[in-house]
This record gives sequence, structure tokens and C-alpha cells, in this order.
Amino acid sequence: MHIPDGYLSPQTCATFYAASVAAVGFAFAKFKKSVDEKTFVHLSVASAFTFIVMMFNFPVVGGSSAHITGIPLITYLFGPFASIIASAVVLIIQALLFRDGGILALGTNVFNMAVAIPLTVVFVDSILKTANLKNEKVRMFISTYISTNVAALLTAVELGLQPILFTKAGKPLYFMYDLKTTIPAMMVPHLLVVGVVEAALTILLYSALKNFAKIEK
Repeated sequence: MHIPDGYLSPQTCATFYAASVAAVGFAFAKFKKSVDEKTFVHLSVASAFTFIVMMFNFPVVGGSSAHITGIPLITYLFGPFASIIASAVVLIIQALLFRDGGILALGTNVFNMAVAIPLTVVFVDSILKTANLKNEKVRMFISTYISTNVAALLTAVELGLQPILFTKAGKPLYFMYDLKTTIPAMMVPHLLVVGVVEAALTILLYSALKNFAKIEK
């Protein structure tokens, strides 16, 4: 899911940098009002977990990669604002030190994973609660599965729009594959494998770690 440099236009990168900075800044303003030292330590451990699981990538046809993120788990343990901040920090470190995702594409990668996944988890979970779905594990599975696939879909659309929006003399300036390639290339592995693994892992680890996180609901 990490988009490298050279695949997105400067206009696309600038747009998503602005959106991500605004989202992370808002999340930080909300998070710092309630954080204490113990929460910070626990969140650091959770960030390390996210960092590790994101490092196991496998290539996907169309230019990106597939992997679980651990972000839905952090969202359930610490809330969306903490999850956005921790995930953004992980993605920045990966881009700067390990070249996992581009520097210019960093804003897009932060938006797709660190911002979109936590917000989708919270949104879908709230809808399921409204629908009176009381089983927490079922809600967690559905929310995690959908959020993972939303991030994959965003990546596919952003890549697939490049040869449609940015061309010169009929040739793509940046990414060469359009939506007909990027959407199935990203969505098939995430719908069939990655989303299911991410959801199962979230349920399994949440049950084990929720007391550690001392969640305040």
C-alpha cells in the first residue's frame, strides 16, 4: 500500500500532503488533551507493533504492495486520534529510514493508511452499533475488513487516475496503469486475503491487549 515516488503527480502529492497535515494536526490537538505518561508508553509499544507488521510487504501488480497494518488494532485500543498520530509517525520513519514509500508520496500514504483506516473503523463501528449489532468481535471484524479495503481502494484510485489526468502527447507522465488495472490489482488480494487476515489479527490481539491498554470507554 506504500506508494513510491515517481508514481504520483506533484499536484496529487501536494493535495494529499495538505489533507494529511490538517488531519494529523487536528488529531494531535485532540489527543494531547487527554494523554498521560502511561498512555504514551503503551502507544509507543503499539506503534512498534505497527511498524513491524507493515515491514512485511508483498508486491501487487500495478505498482504498489500489500500488507497488514495493525492500524485498526491501535484504533480499538487507543482511539482514532492516537491511532492517526502513531500510524503517521510509523509511516514517516519507514519513508525516511527504510525507503518504504516515497518522500513526495508520504502525504498520500499517510492519508490512505494513517487517516483513512482509523476514521473508517470508527465510522463503520458506529453504524453497526446504531444497527444494534451487539457482538463486539463481529463489529471489529467488519470494521477492520472494510477499513483495510478502503485504504487499498484509495491507493488504487489515486494510482489509476494518474494516466487519465496527467498526460503529454497522449502518454502518461507518471503512473502508466489506469483504473482498469489498479483497482483489481489492489482489491483482489485485499478483499480475499489481507482484509481477512487483518480483521482476524485485530480480534485476536485486542482480546489479549485490551487490559494492557486500559481503555477508557
